[in-house]
Amino acid sequence: MKTATNTIASLLAACIWADGEFEEVERVTADEIAEAFEIPTKDFQKYMTAAIVEVQHLTPEAATTYAVKHAEKVDPEEAGEVYQALMQMMLCDGVLTAGEVYNLLAFAEALDIDRESAVLMLCDLVKNEPELEVSFENDDNE
Repeated sequence: MKTATNTIASLLAACIWADGEFEEVERVTADEIAEAFEIPTKDFQKYMTAAIVEVQHLTPEAATTYAVKHAEKVDPEEAGEVYQALMQMMLCDGVLTAGEVYNLLAFAEALDIDRESAVLMLCDLVKNEPELEVSFENDDNE
């Protein structure tokens, strides 16, 4: 990957920030993403830990600024792959909420992925994850 490892970790941490905790399912997902990007797991775990510390006390506005700042560092040729990783992290809990859709579209915009492509990528992911629950209830991110 041309995109720096710490940039990817920072973006994943921004996804986790919305949840508030770096839970086991998110740790496993981070390791899977590192493996897919051919990043040594031990190295990636160090970057993830540092990024989680950076985001843990951010306000929603500061978290958005943080995510946009790091999204701008993603190699344009890798934006789609990084967006897929962000979707994977955001949905690793098995539930897709309106707030997560909002956040994913914000990530797509920051990565310079047009809204239509981002929605289609999300639809493709949902189609291929039959166990994924779609929740229409309000959540904290709306």
